This record gives sequence, C-alpha cells and structure tokens, in this order.
Amino acid sequence: MKNKITKLFLVLMFSGFAANAQTERQIEVIKEGSNLMELNKLSEIFLKESTRRYDTAVKIARENNLPLSWVDENTGQFYSVDSYIPKTNKLLYKVTLNNSPIGGSVKTIGVDYLHSIGIKGQDMIIGEWDGGIALSTHSAFGGRVQVRDTQTNDPTGTYHATHVGGTMIASETAGGVGREGEAMGMAPLGKLASWNWTNDLSEMTTAASQGLLMSNHSYGLDAEVLQSNIGVRVFGRYTGDTSKAAYNMDTSRDIDLILNNAPYYTVVWAAGNDRNNQPALNGSFGGRDLLVNESVAKNNIVVAAINGIQSYTSAGSVVMSAFSNWGPTDDFRIKPDISAKGVGVYSTSNSSNNGYATEQGTSMAAPSVTSAVALWQQLYSEKNAKKFIRSSTVRALMAHTALEAGGQIGPDYMYGWGVFNAKGGAIVIENASAGGNKAIIDERSLVSGQPYEFNFNKVSVGDLTATIAWNDPAGTETTSNVANFFAPALVNDLDIRVVNTDTNTEYFPYYLKQDWLKMQPASSNDQGDNNVDNIEKIFIPGAPSGNYKVIVSNKGSLSGSQIFSLILTGHDGPLSVEEEILNSLKVYPNPFVNYFVIDGGNDKLLGSNLSIYDNSGRLMVSKKVKELEDLKINTEYFSNGLYILNIEKNGASKAFKLVK
Repeated sequence: MKNKITKLFLVLMFSGFAANAQTERQIEVIKEGSNLMELNKLSEIFLKESTRRYDTAVKIARENNLPLSWVDENTGQFYSVDSYIPKTNKLLYKVTLNNSPIGGSVKTIGVDYLHSIGIKGQDMIIGEWDGGIALSTHSAFGGRVQVRDTQTNDPTGTYHATHVGGTMIASETAGGVGREGEAMGMAPLGKLASWNWTNDLSEMTTAASQGLLMSNHSYGLDAEVLQSNIGVRVFGRYTGDTSKAAYNMDTSRDIDLILNNAPYYTVVWAAGNDRNNQPALNGSFGGRDLLVNESVAKNNIVVAAINGIQSYTSAGSVVMSAFSNWGPTDDFRIKPDISAKGVGVYSTSNSSNNGYATEQGTSMAAPSVTSAVALWQQLYSEKNAKKFIRSSTVRALMAHTALEAGGQIGPDYMYGWGVFNAKGGAIVIENASAGGNKAIIDERSLVSGQPYEFNFNKVSVGDLTATIAWNDPAGTETTSNVANFFAPALVNDLDIRVVNTDTNTEYFPYYLKQDWLKMQPASSNDQGDNNVDNIEKIFIPGAPSGNYKVIVSNKGSLSGSQIFSLILTGHDGPLSVEEEILNSLKVYPNPFVNYFVIDGGNDKLLGSNLSIYDNSGRLMVSKKVKELEDLKINTEYFSNGLYILNIEKNGASKAFKLVK
C-alpha cells in the first residue's frame, strides 16, 4: 500500500504532467467548475477505506494460505485481492475483464474520421486504472506513458494494462513486423497516465480535481464471489453505504459522488464478461441483469463488447459478443450505455518492447470509447477557444449519435444506445461549433419549476433528434433483501419534450419497459415519460416541416439547480424574433360568434398585417395593426363556417383555422 508521502508525490507528479497536456487556464476552468473541497474530502475517505480493507484482506489471505493474486488458466484473467466480507472473512478479488483470446476497433466506432481531420489525441491525457502499470518502454508508446503508481508483482496485471493502454494510445505504426499500423490506438498521439487499481477511487478523485478529463476502468469485483456471499440481489442493484458496511466493497453511489463533484470528468467502465458463465450466474435471467456496483452507477459510461464492424450499414451489421454482460439495472435504467468492439482486438503486449497480442472482453471494448472521448474533447477544444465539454455533454453526444443495434430502434438492455459513433459525434461538434442551423450543443442550468424552452423551425421533412443528459446527485441505495426490487436511483428527474407547435403534437423520449417479462431483444423499449434515466433522447424519423419547440422541465423539486446538456440536430435554426412572437399567439374564442381576439402580449403585434379568408378563399378582412384595438376583430357580419386568419410580420407568418 502507498503511504501518504507517496500519494502526495503522485499528486504533484500528476499536476505537473497535466499542465503539459492542457493549458493552465483550461485546468483552472475545470477546477472552477468542480467542487474541490468535496473532492479532497472524498479522496481521503476513499483512501482510508481502501487501505483498511486491503490490509485486513492481505492478513486474512496470509493466515489462511490464500493467494494475493493469480491468473485463471482458462480465461487469462488476472485476479488481485481487494477486500473481504465481514463475518465470513471471504476474500473479494478485483479481476480484469478480458476473456481468453479467440484486429478494427478504429473502424467499428468511426475514429478514422477524426484521424482524417488531424485529431489524434495531441496534448490529451487519458487516465488508466488497471491490474498493473502499462509497459512504458514499449516501442508503440514512444515515451507517452507516465507511470503514476507502483507496479504489481504479477506480470499478468502489466499484460492487461499494456493491452488496454495500446488500444488507447499505440502509435500509428504499431503492430509489429508485417503488421504495421494494425495495432494503432484510437488516440495515437495522446498520453497515458497509468495507475494500478489499488486505491483507485481515492486516486481518481484526486486526479479529477487536478484536471483529468477521462479515465478507463476495465475491471471489477469477481461476480461469482459476490453472488455466493450476497446472493443474486447484488446484480443490477444501486449500492451505497449500507452495502459498503456489510460487504466492504466500492459502490455505485461512490462513482456518482465523484462525478457529480467533478462535472468535466468522464469515467468509462467495462460491463463485464459473465454472460457466458450461464446458468451459474443469475441463471434464471438468461444473461440479463448481470451488472454490479460501478457498472450500475448513473453518471459514468458502461461499455458492452461486440464483434468488429468493417462497414456499418444497419443494425444488422452489429453482432453481440458471446460474453458481454447485459442489463438493465433493477430500476430499468439503460445500462450498459454503449457498445464497441471487444472481440479479436489486436494490441500491445508486455511480452517485449515490441510485443503484440489478440484479446477479447469488455476490457478491450471500453478503452476504445475512453480514447474516442479524448478525441471529442480535443476537437471541441480546438473549435471553441480551448474550452472542454462537461461529462454530461459527452454522454448526451454518445446517446445522440449512437448507431442503431439490436432488434428495435432505440436503446435496449444489451447494446445500450447502440454502437459508439465517434464520427457522428465529431460531425455534430463541427456543425455546432460553426454556428448556423445544423446542430446545437448547449449546457444550461435548470431551476426547479422554471422550464427551459427553445423554439425553432424546420423547413423540410427529415429526422429530428433531441437529447439531454445531466450528472445526477448520488442517489439512495436499494437496501431491500428482495432481488430486482424497483427503487429509482434518480434524484433530479428532468424531462424533455419536443412539440410541433403547428399541430400541438408532442414527442416523448425513449425508456425501457419496466417489466422483466418485456426485456426481449425486439420489444424492450417504448417512448413516453422516462422517470429513471439521466439521459433522455427523442428521435422523430421523417419529422414534418413546421414550427417546434424543445421543453426541458422537472418533476417535483430539484435538489438545487441542475446543469444539463442539450444536443439538437435536424432543425433549421432558431425562430426569428417575429417567428417567436407569432408562434406564441393565442386566438380566442374559437369557435367565435360576434368577435375574436388576437392575444400577442402587449404591443408585439404592432406593425403586423392581418388577413382573413372564408372557406372559398374570399378576402374578408385586410388591415395593418396600428393599435391594440385592431386585435379585436368584429365578425358580426360573418356567415357560419370555416375561416383562415393569417398574420404576417417582417416576412414571418402564422395561420389559424377559426370556426363561426
């Protein structure tokens, strides 16, 4: 275990390296947006907890002649003691999430587009916590690995860390003799900060407070040990302090505490590889409901593993791996969040400074997502005066642009939102950064009871997509002894709606059906009110032209104001001032008898032109609004029937159907 002097040294070492990767002003902006006092407090708490647990676990292992670490000969997975369960003294082991080998990750998630525009991770730093330290001397790393921690004794931990690290930052020529370039990482010019997984939460919290933007975590606790000691109720459960006290393990709530206080920090976690261990694990659920602890948190990104895709054409191009864990969570949140290649991944090995190997597992899928996030941050920074986006914006962009996978449009419990789409996200960033009407990326604060509204028009028929995400405060853990007990972990329940204001048609976001019997590949989602997720996405295929508005509101009362991220594509720009005015008009009564009133709010309609036509097209009224009295229309001489009122101001117009 590291002592306080070593930890202080690592903090200082990180701070210096971060300054080289990001400007001092960028780091200050991240710090200004983070709760540094709370992060420092959490770091100390996590350190004390992990030190106590680890030291006792080591003592128990030695007293009972049990291994501190070992390698599973069948799967190649590395196990290292982490903690123990009180009362039984059963040891808990962290395990890498590779799954015995059977190379493009770059093509599967569309990173080649970012490379083509020169975005390759330059000056970006990616954190990695793993079973050991990546082999910093490997030729594919070119001196871009910074060792932040002590090396573990078992070389298998180094092997796993090196393979994962290579997926993120291996050079453009990586691959070995005759295979040059085949092992290129997603961010081939990026930097890697490498820690071992001992004291991970404490170190993550400190690193986030010093400006780290993203990190990869391709490991978790041994699921079989958890099931045998806690029972199947551990799967899909949002865990917190009660579970920590009873079982000495890190929890879902811990991750949300960190990320809600460090809003620019994106944490990527592998979903796990237990689905091919059926029916031994949660067997009655057929591969569903296998996520535990960190992969049940709300504010991180959990990655499932699929086969590689050379050319995506449709959802049929995506093939699920045989091992990747499926969700959903017990409160039916969409987890895993996203999918990436995790089968047959060719990357760096610690066998030598020029070694390479092929592996599979969600361990291999997660790092491609983590490093693609680094490329998004780099691109956004270059396009937006060195600013970075919040992790909620990263997650909104991830869901917004995901490629369809599975048997149903929209999210499911297997692939999450679909396949990570680095190219799609990059194009949204480019379009939003250029201004104009192609895309919006916005970060706003919602005050309880005060909805946010954005009015826009759509000139032509076409797909329309609106997505919000937010870092939700750490929730209340589920303590029931009943497996799959439904208790939403959501604290601040935001809602997004899109309304066609011409027809009053309201569109709703996706959600997973809250019924285990309906968790089937082709029928697990629907569209309506989502009361569990902190990502909400509305997709309107072939949306008609017309006037629309996005509404973001909240249920109940918020725990403080809530910052949220909004992504919008498929619109044709915000309404002009005149369009805003006309879009908010009210005309009453309707049906009318002897008159009707046009309510434009004070004097906003002064200068506009009014025209009224009967059902045959005959002009009944035509006048310019010069005073407010002109907005009350005398219709005593109108015959019974249908009339069209048209209001025009500065080129913008609005029509109403009225009946006498």
